[in-house]
Amino acid sequence: MPIRDASYSGSDGRTPRDEDYGLPDLSPLAAPRKLAEDASAILREQILSGSIRRGTHLIEAKLASRLGVSRGTVREAFKTLVGEGLIEEEPRRGAFVVTLNRNDVREIYDVRAAIEGRAARLLATRGDRMAVAELRAAVDEIRTAALTADVPAVRRADLQFHERLCALSGNRRLHAIFVRHVPAIQTLLDFDELPYPMLATSADQHQALLEAIETGDPEFASRRLEAHVEEARERVAAYFDELDPEGHASVHTHDEQLLDGVATTPRPSAPTSSS
Repeated sequence: MPIRDASYSGSDGRTPRDEDYGLPDLSPLAAPRKLAEDASAILREQILSGSIRRGTHLIEAKLASRLGVSRGTVREAFKTLVGEGLIEEEPRRGAFVVTLNRNDVREIYDVRAAIEGRAARLLATRGDRMAVAELRAAVDEIRTAALTADVPAVRRADLQFHERLCALSGNRRLHAIFVRHVPAIQTLLDFDELPYPMLATSADQHQALLEAIETGDPEFASRRLEAHVEEARERVAAYFDELDPEGHASVHTHDEQLLDGVATTPRPSAPTSSS
């Protein structure tokens, strides 16, 4: 059925009621929220790219000025990013890019193990050759990057393998969960180095995951993916345990330097864990 303009009238000259289209009574929409959506998209991109670092204090007034929008628009953007787990709001202090602790890491990787194990099960059950070929290409990208010791490229290719795994499972909601959580976590951890032995074997690890899927044994494929993610979880959690007795990877400071709407805070560097 085509969408009708609000001024459209039926054959009897009256404007159709909601029930004429099988709809319940609906309230008129408020003003468009495109500016808030655009603002949240810009901040999201900056956070996920690492341009705005974890632990950074986001100053509402300065961001509004930089973006050329109202403070109310920035507040709406903050609400969206809080819901996505990218920023947190602290009473009397303001909004900060999330700072993870060891419990956060374990919970997030537990979610990954659950959804990626399920994705592997679905793929093994289907036996989709095209899907397997696409995952094999993702493994080749990891191998190529590892051979040149290109750590950022290995990280990107590693994440791409896991994203494709979830996308190719055929379960849109499962993939949506991955997209929402994992890229943010990979970036927010913001690790700087990857021990070379782990870098060199990254492709082999993912090749083994692919082969588990190719067996066509759903249970085996699921166990292998879960074990792979759980091992990564323990490596990352161990780093957090060593960094701070309380498990914090970054702390807020009171002597923050304001810069273009964000206040920078010191952050430690740490080794990256292959996932």
